[in-house]
Amino acid sequence: MIYNSLTFDVEDWYQGFIYRGISGWEKYGSRESKNVQRILGLLYEYNTKATFFVLGSYAENNHEEIKLILNAGHEIASHGYSHIPVPQHTRASFREDVKRTKKLLEDITGKKISGHRAASWSINKDCLWALDILAEEGYLYDSSIFPTRFHSFGINNYPAYPRKINLQNGGEIYEFPAQVLSLGNIKIPAAGGFFMRAFPYFISELSIKQSQKKENPGMVYLHPFDLDPEAPKLKTKLSFKIVRYYNLSKTEKYLRRLLSKFNFTSIEKLVNEFMI
Repeated sequence: MIYNSLTFDVEDWYQGFIYRGISGWEKYGSRESKNVQRILGLLYEYNTKATFFVLGSYAENNHEEIKLILNAGHEIASHGYSHIPVPQHTRASFREDVKRTKKLLEDITGKKISGHRAASWSINKDCLWALDILAEEGYLYDSSIFPTRFHSFGINNYPAYPRKINLQNGGEIYEFPAQVLSLGNIKIPAAGGFFMRAFPYFISELSIKQSQKKENPGMVYLHPFDLDPEAPKLKTKLSFKIVRYYNLSKTEKYLRRLLSKFNFTSIEKLVNEFMI
């Protein structure tokens, strides 16, 4: 039996608007608590465990929610503290960011934090040094690389499957890249976020089947706001409006179909039980 990884990036619904300097979100409250509880109910229904990558600045004000996720048997991992893409960090500021978040989450959960996902899947070809820093700071695995040219931080020639990497600093780390569907030399983003909502469902299913055929675990990745069709509609550029709001009503339907079709678990379990 091949298990796939199911992952959620937990941050405030307006994080993307802050990054783009878009105002208007201030008059609305946080919506993530109800979205997270909705996800937990869904996972309970399908008897499935997942990895929740939690933003440090969000975790500071939501200790009980983090504990709720943990007590439901899911993995808590780091989404960094500030949601700044890695290329905008110096090596020193990135180290401080991931170190701070690891300690914060370990203090809240009382458990070792093993995994990391950078903001916006933003470890690109120019900042692979981030993997060395993560290993030095005690992370077992990373999940921050998008192996396609169809992503702003993508690395098109990067292996599209989980693997252990021997690093230049002498350390090692496991990398779990985003899911893609390979069509010859073309790799189409699939089974996550906007791409899950924008493309027909069969793209997501076919991409995971393709991974499993090669005896590799697939990857599903979502934000809680991806399952929130009632999220406040803010004025923004059409391109971001499409990415942020398109087909939100389809996400849960597509996710339910995937949960019914495939076996999923946390990345931590995949590493510890199947890769080490």
